Amino acid sequence: MKFRSGAVAVLCLAALALTACSKKLEGTYKDDLGLQKYEFKSDGNVYVSTMGITKESKYTVEDKKVKIKNGDDVTIYDLQDDGTIKGPLGMLLKPQPEK
Repeated sequence: MKFRSGAVAVLCLAALALTACSKKLEGTYKDDLGLQKYEFKSDGNVYVSTMGITKESKYTVEDKKVKIKNGDDVTIYDLQDDGTIKGPLGMLLKPQPEK
């Protein structure tokens, strides 16, 4: 019986870990200059606006990395412990308060 209880516990922990890896972002993030705006939706879509032009892409979150896929291109951002997102060339995206 101990083996079964241990096996069930291991399976539950593995399922929990997989769920945590597929975390979603939700909300709006902007750079300090306001040139870039990222609107993350819980369905895996992100709307990236740069100087008035908006593109829809898909995103995933894995191992503190935010991967944004646009066609065949994938750009990888770092999800920081303070909730900010660090992008290419040191760009820092900060979460915006909901209105």
